[in-house]
Amino acid sequence: MITTIPAPLLAVGTGDWIRGGATVAAGVLGAMLAAAVVRRLMRGQSQMVASLLARTFGSIVAVVGLVYGLNQVGVAIGPLLGALGVAGFAIAFALQGILANTLAGVLIQIRRPFEIGHLVKLGDHLGRVDDVTLRTVVMTSVSGEQVIIPCATVIDETIENWSANRYRRADVLVGIDYDADVDEAIEVLTEAVNGVDGTLTDRPNKVVIDGFGGSSVDIRLLVWHDLEAVHFLDFRHRVARATKYALDRAGIGIPFPIRTLDIPAGSPLERIGTADG
Repeated sequence: MITTIPAPLLAVGTGDWIRGGATVAAGVLGAMLAAAVVRRLMRGQSQMVASLLARTFGSIVAVVGLVYGLNQVGVAIGPLLGALGVAGFAIAFALQGILANTLAGVLIQIRRPFEIGHLVKLGDHLGRVDDVTLRTVVMTSVSGEQVIIPCATVIDETIENWSANRYRRADVLVGIDYDADVDEAIEVLTEAVNGVDGTLTDRPNKVVIDGFGGSSVDIRLLVWHDLEAVHFLDFRHRVARATKYALDRAGIGIPFPIRTLDIPAGSPLERIGTADG
């Protein structure tokens, strides 16, 4: 089989190849420079938006350099673009999942539901955002694992941004004896939580009766703190610790679960109990 070399390529000399290669290289360097300039101009703005714009402008410059480089060696751009269009349609159909993640990544970086460094809950994952690319969100969970979540999944899930409002309310539930003075318990616990290091006393902290359990009156403590000043797990520990010590000092018991068995008369269990007695 004889391969025919297109006439335009036969007319291309060594100098044309050198100029073409230099043009492509200049395009790559220009893309890197454009990305760096955009990041510099966007300093102080959202890191996610700056990253998106830098990648976009860098890609445009690189593509322009590639097109001019191909022109230098006699490659006709029109037919090439037509072929790429047909191939691109087939590739887009085959890679629709990747394209969905890419579009979701663009939406995340435009809408900015969170920033890099924010503490967020994405689906079942809770942690700090390390990076947001056009396809994935990278975060470090509170237990130390690196979690990489596809952007399309992030868009479809509920997003809880714990850093957006800075303040968070700890929620601690405790049960007291039924024969305890409820008003005294609420007063003791209110004083205790207001004295916890990190408590925001200018916000509506509450100590309220939450319900009646099988062996205790359940009291819920809702206490605000500054998320940037103290880790939420550390603060919840402080509240629970202060609660236990305050109830111990006041002589108010936290009961163990109690189960009462009602044995009908004549039941075999009644006869077993009588025999054991």
